[in-house]
Amino acid sequence: MTTFIQVLDPYLPLSEDAAALVVLLIALLLFLVLTIRGRLRAQVTLRPIPAYERLEELASQAAESDRPIHVALGTGQLGTESTPEMVMGLTVLDYVARRASVCDQPIMATTGDAATFTAAQGIVRSAARDAGIEPEQDERAVVFYGPEPYAYAAGAADLESDCEPVALAMFGRWGAEGLWLSEAAGDADTPKVGGAAQPEAAALLQASLDDCVSGEELFAAGAYLHRRNHVGSLLAQDALRVVVALAIIVGAVFASV
Repeated sequence: MTTFIQVLDPYLPLSEDAAALVVLLIALLLFLVLTIRGRLRAQVTLRPIPAYERLEELASQAAESDRPIHVALGTGQLGTESTPEMVMGLTVLDYVARRASVCDQPIMATTGDAATFTAAQGIVRSAARDAGIEPEQDERAVVFYGPEPYAYAAGAADLESDCEPVALAMFGRWGAEGLWLSEAAGDADTPKVGGAAQPEAAALLQASLDDCVSGEELFAAGAYLHRRNHVGSLLAQDALRVVVALAIIVGAVFASV
């Protein structure tokens, strides 16, 4: 968008700060309009993403079997460049925890980041309170294994062997340890879903998980699972892509002229 405005500079002079403000205002306007539209409409059609559909099915199976879904959040750290992925992992945990709490079922999550550990504990307690259940101190509800990737993966896999969860859900920041955990955890019949935003991690998980989301699909977790206010954000992103594509085309035309 900034490049497009720079192309138009002879006709519409704008500083870099002004260009950034224009982009921000367009994004804000789209977000507000589409969020209101999403709230007013009973249903907003989103293209199917198999991993999120499978996760909904697994949440129902977990409630029926009295076994938890292991939500593995990885070793990314809140407050760093991996924050967006970790937030989406916590969003998935929030969905799973609320589904489990409604049926008073066990919850199981692991992480390699202390800040994420604290946030995950808060999510589990909040889900229990909203379901009318007094939060209990379950040492295995959320477990912190330290920031070293392979130490975390080894600990998470060992916990899986002890608790025998109904499924493994890997959402967060992953490296090569993600492939190790997905292969070591559970058995061949254990359903495994997850995703990563980083291309190298997504490629590894794609080869080892039953259903996998990659790239920007990871950031749609809230909209697909249980947070209607995320639908407006998702639609705004799609609309911005159209705006950027049009800006590139118009900019190329002006540059040619």
